[in-house]
Amino acid sequence: MSFYEELSKVRDEYNKFQRLEQDYSSYSLGQIVMLFKTLLESYEGEEYNVSVDETNWLIALPSDKNSESLKLGINNPYNGDTFYKSMNIVLIFPYSINKYINVSSFQSDMKINYLEDFFTSLVEYRYSNDLSSIKDDKLVDFLDEYIDVKKDDIMSYQEQKKKCLDEYVELKKEEKIRDLFNVDKYALINKVKDFINENYDTNLEIFCDVNEGRQYSDSQYYYLDYYRTIGLKDDDNIVFKIKELSYTAKDDEDAYRPIFCYRESECIDKNINVYYLELLMTELSIKYPRLHDYFDDLDEKYRELLKDSSDIIDSEKIKKLVG
Repeated sequence: MSFYEELSKVRDEYNKFQRLEQDYSSYSLGQIVMLFKTLLESYEGEEYNVSVDETNWLIALPSDKNSESLKLGINNPYNGDTFYKSMNIVLIFPYSINKYINVSSFQSDMKINYLEDFFTSLVEYRYSNDLSSIKDDKLVDFLDEYIDVKKDDIMSYQEQKKKCLDEYVELKKEEKIRDLFNVDKYALINKVKDFINENYDTNLEIFCDVNEGRQYSDSQYYYLDYYRTIGLKDDDNIVFKIKELSYTAKDDEDAYRPIFCYRESECIDKNINVYYLELLMTELSIKYPRLHDYFDDLDEKYRELLKDSSDIIDSEKIKKLVG
């Protein structure tokens, strides 16, 4: 047999299996909605709305709009490599379902393969039993048996999901706590200076230099840039600095919400986050290791304020921590 005869034989065999795959991957619209709904609710542990809309999108969303569980939206009418709907017949191919799953941040490290695994198993079952079409009762029997067999996997998935969600909630809670700890930038850097001078044989000074930048405009605003360097120096040796840029717009002064706003000779500053400044001062903390103690002490005092507050802490109380 020649090369091209063999190639033609392989192509024919491949085309045959492609046709078989389509036969064993076809469902009625009602069947596909039922399958996705049952699987998602079994694994995710909550109610889902599943539909195929007029534009041939298969959409699966948690009924609870505030839910963080995964969402699914499959639309592939052009090449049909995952999902294809014609009249009341739907084709669903398992091997690329996962790329249409939209997971929340807390689920990003989880392996979510249960939809692909189920439809792969179902195609294998239909192929083994020559079920090019499958009735609802037969499909329900297979689905029920599959879920029963996978009950340990489902429980493990839900435990992992709960663990990831709990960790995510705690992370977001901590981020919110840290995001609220904002104080006057100049006052905080000045306090850092005092702490280092008191604990080390040094005489640091705080400095703030403002320089005019370039003028430019766009379709809405006319801008004048100012550059500022604020930091600490030991004589002429700069040991810490932050470089910043201010935008002042002719028509809307707050258009870009600047880090600091420069009006004539006056700097109208924005507060800085304490934890962000600590991060910026990493190299300074290496040179002056006890600086960690200063920030740890600030953190402890701040969290004590949180214990006594059922709502957002008074900014004046936060200000006194570095006052």
